[in-house]
Amino acid sequence: MSRRVNHCPLGRGHMLDKIAYDYVTEIKTLGANVAKIKYELAERAKKFTDEEKEILREFIKKWLENIK
Repeated sequence: MSRRVNHCPLGRGHMLDKIAYDYVTEIKTLGANVAKIKYELAERAKKFTDEEKEILREFIKKWLENIK
């Protein structure tokens, strides 16, 4: 079993929150290629655990509600 390295000094939750924020701001950009952005996030999320994916979904939902 390999251990993952957490490259974010503020913790895994902070990193997932940052990923979610960046994702939402990108898809909200006028003229954004939403399909490409979603595909890139899906590819990136393949290496996450199920728990991390659920946390990421919650953060995305939070940012979708807060960013107009």
